[in-house]
Amino acid sequence: MNKNIEPQKREETNIEPGSMIVFDLRTLTQFQDERPYVQILSDINTARVVLFAFRKGQQLKKHSTSSQLLVQVLRGKVLFSTASSSVEMQAGTLVQLETNVEHNVIAQTDAVMLLTMTPSPTYHSMAQEFFSGQTPLVSRTAATDQPT
Repeated sequence: MNKNIEPQKREETNIEPGSMIVFDLRTLTQFQDERPYVQILSDINTARVVLFAFRKGQQLKKHSTSSQLLVQVLRGKVLFSTASSSVEMQAGTLVQLETNVEHNVIAQTDAVMLLTMTPSPTYHSMAQEFFSGQTPLVSRTAATDQPT
């Protein structure tokens, strides 16, 4: 099954294992003036994928998570920092960060960032701020029945 996810379809969509899901990130990206836009695209327990859109100057304050992170900037520039280093990320830059490392993000320009968290977090210090009330566009739980 091929499934296209559209921005107006915000309710949870349970997808069977083996399905292909296509996200049009250009369509899904929205900017907000008051705070960064956060949308959980997918949470399949082994990974959570989150789309962020920042206006220049917006930030994610220092936080940590139980997940390993892969952070990709798709558009614009952000400053990604840990206690020991900082990197100015731009479109095409990928950062990998181990679990439980405090970090923060500051948008240097309007920017779009894609975050992959592996596995899906059991702990996130900004869970209430980021993910409270969020329903992933796509979710999947592990299958309990094994084919025979």
